Amino acid sequence: MHARPPLPSLDLNADLGEGCPDEALILPWISSANIACGGHTGDAASMRASIAQARAQGVAVGAHPSFPDRAGFGRRAQALDAAGLLALGGELARQLQDFQRAAAAEGATPQHVKPHGALYNQAAQDPRLIELLLTLLPREAPGLALVALAGSPLAATARSAGMPVREEGFADRRYTAAGALQPRSEAGAVLQEIADGVAQGLALARGEAVTTAGGTPLHLRIDTLCVHGDGLAALPLVRALHEHLNAAGIAVRAPASRKT
Repeated sequence: MHARPPLPSLDLNADLGEGCPDEALILPWISSANIACGGHTGDAASMRASIAQARAQGVAVGAHPSFPDRAGFGRRAQALDAAGLLALGGELARQLQDFQRAAAAEGATPQHVKPHGALYNQAAQDPRLIELLLTLLPREAPGLALVALAGSPLAATARSAGMPVREEGFADRRYTAAGALQPRSEAGAVLQEIADGVAQGLALARGEAVTTAGGTPLHLRIDTLCVHGDGLAALPLVRALHEHLNAAGIAVRAPASRKT
């Protein structure tokens, strides 16, 4: 498969509002911020503070809802029966409502919704969670783009349903041959070296293959590139990515803004 021409611009996003001490320093290097909504961490005050900082830097903001799992930082897989799915729908609706109230209080217009952690990974594949999100989001967050794992059934199904979708790649996570993110419990799942993250991010931006956990090449088409804000090297990585993308002729820019 041949690489496509580099994108003229690319959205560079980070997960913020999670208590990272470098958050204010990360913001100048990104174009979109995914703000924790109180499921895995965060509260009304942290949401407002992060939204205000992002708005001051001209960074687009979106909701980052998760399983209600503060003890596991939203990264523990959940087995859900019918009652659990119903309860989750109510919980996610609450998180989205809380985020939108915080955004309104800060005069910001939300642009997207990106599920967090285990919810993100499970919803990428699980038909029941896909159905839940595709029912919930048009009601609770109409018009907001869904950020989903590039090449996933969630991304494809949401696009077929007419929802705005941003397919996401990761600079700091290793992929499996199937295009999923390698579980964090496995060695090598998080790329620790800045050079490795920059190389993977640039390859994704250029449409080139990245090397999977098993050593096979993987091609993904992406609209947005993520760096986890809670990573130990988040600040130097996002700064280096921004600089290397610009040097490659790829501007770091959020998608066209949604107006209220």
